Amino acid sequence: MVDNDYPEPLYFPSQAWFSRYEKTINDDDEYNEMSEGWGVGFDGDIVFEMTDMPVDDLDVAAMPEYLQDELDQYLTETENGYTGYAYLGLEDGRCTGSDLITGPDAVDNGFHLTAHNEDWEALLRGDTDIIQGLMSGKFELDGDMQKILQYSDSAQRLTSLAASIDARFAREKFT
Repeated sequence: MVDNDYPEPLYFPSQAWFSRYEKTINDDDEYNEMSEGWGVGFDGDIVFEMTDMPVDDLDVAAMPEYLQDELDQYLTETENGYTGYAYLGLEDGRCTGSDLITGPDAVDNGFHLTAHNEDWEALLRGDTDIIQGLMSGKFELDGDMQKILQYSDSAQRLTSLAASIDARFAREKFT
């Protein structure tokens, strides 16, 4: 879903944020060029898993209605708190889709990237580099690490593009 009518302010995580991310990726010639071949002959789609989301600490009633609805629809309560999932379709320098999803099995994917909510926020602030995050264990990858390393420049570009989106973190705004 790519929609030009994004809510302001934009919050992470939200469907609107992921839609803006899709548009940002597809508008970036540098990413398009450096990721040529990604997902060709293999599944380059990624599921992002955000663990330990602090839903119990949030003032949900103060959130915009669309965020409240997304919390109800897309978060899963686990024994360790709440977990959210998102999908990013990537093939040959293009983003083919971006959506919040109900779980890792909701879509076919070649890569599954898991981290605590606060680590995702650090990544989006530019405080953490994705490759360093993978090597340090802050991010867990289920997928072909060799492919990630082969395309490490495009992985870092994806991170830079995500960090370039002007958004607020729901955790910080609504606690």
